[in-house]
Amino acid sequence: MDRQQQQNQPQQQTQKQKLDPQDNHLQVSIQKSLKAQVFVAKIFLKKFGNVELHSLGDASKNSVKVADTLQRQGIVTITKINSFTLDINEGKKVKFIVSLTLTQEGKRRLDQELD
Repeated sequence: MDRQQQQNQPQQQTQKQKLDPQDNHLQVSIQKSLKAQVFVAKIFLKKFGNVELHSLGDASKNSVKVADTLQRQGIVTITKINSFTLDINEGKKVKFIVSLTLTQEGKRRLDQELD
């Protein structure tokens, strides 16, 4: 197929699926952008009113950045921070959990932003 034919073919629309979390545990990764993880955290907060950011090893810094971003925006209050050392096959890793609670102002903002 030549370039002209490729340009004339209709673009296939990718179907977007709504994110519907089953619990309030969000696994934070170093592979996803900070902006994307903040957005996903907002979806969790809208559904549950609180969220736990779980991270392992180097992703812990992203948990802190997500929590800090949401708190600076006035959307959440950081209620608890826990860290544990886990024995994994490759050695020891730090598991980090940050608990966030939606504020009244945050609830109002998320209702406007995510609807």
